[in-house]
Amino acid sequence: MKKLSLIICILTLTVALYAKRSDNNGVNNFINRDESFASSLDIKVKDPNTAKASYSSSDSTRSGTVRDRIIDFAKTKLGATYVWGATGPNVFDCSGFVRFVFQNAADISLPRVSSDQATYKPRISSMNMKKGDLVFFETTGRGRISHVGIYMGDSQFIHASSGGKRVMVSSLDGGYYNKTFRWAINPF
Repeated sequence: MKKLSLIICILTLTVALYAKRSDNNGVNNFINRDESFASSLDIKVKDPNTAKASYSSSDSTRSGTVRDRIIDFAKTKLGATYVWGATGPNVFDCSGFVRFVFQNAADISLPRVSSDQATYKPRISSMNMKKGDLVFFETTGRGRISHVGIYMGDSQFIHASSGGKRVMVSSLDGGYYNKTFRWAINPF
């Protein structure tokens, strides 16, 4: 904790000194120019105008893009127990899992249930899916979305499975999920 305080203090002083020597946009120029330095320390600047920053020591936030962070964070929950209606942090239903991952890995607040998540953004073609997109399924035979997962690339997705009773990775190629897949969305 002392190291964290020291790092934040040093960064704040550096930003303040740079801003004082620079024009009115000194903080923004510092942040934009030295973004790789801030990234290497895993410092996230929330508001460049006030130079407020936060620090995360989670390994899942160290990877490149927000899509990578989502997948990395979701993988940390592999094997977690499936319970209908559960929203985490160690027990989930499908939509609770997706919502928990996006909130914690990307600070994106998704609707609570899969049918609402399915209409959160416009549908995209399965040919245009990227890792981090949401994939939706009709599993009950009632004509509505009833299951959701997070696309990982290479026809794989991670989800809290009621059938598997845990968070797991499944394939969209053939079988049950290929037959029940309906569409995907880009949640960003």
